[in-house]
Amino acid sequence: MNKVTIEKIPNTKEIRGAKRWEEERGEFVQIAYQEAMHHLAAFEIRKAFSRGNHYHEKKEEIFYIFQGKIKASFIDMDTLQKEEGILEKGDKIRVKPRCGHLFYGLEDTVVIEYSPQVYDREDSYKINLS
Repeated sequence: MNKVTIEKIPNTKEIRGAKRWEEERGEFVQIAYQEAMHHLAAFEIRKAFSRGNHYHEKKEEIFYIFQGKIKASFIDMDTLQKEEGILEKGDKIRVKPRCGHLFYGLEDTVVIEYSPQVYDREDSYKINLS
């Protein structure tokens, strides 16, 4: 599906760009590198609960799984193509406009979300991916 990109953030501090690493003081994550950002949020998804179940006409969203594991469901609102996958700590997900998404907690999970667009409540359209 061309409206979703999933990547593992490399576990190293030796490269430029997005990366993460563990050290005695704890984990450090550089989620974004030279990206425009007009919206930043963090949220929890508790085990057996879900978030999302919507799409945006204009907003692109980028999510980073900081801790935990989720089942992610996506639907391209133009082609109705569906995709599902298990995502976990270290995964970065880029969701383009007109891509429905639903995240279901397989474990208690912490997610960082950002976007190059400002959040606009009017640009959120409910769907049923459950």
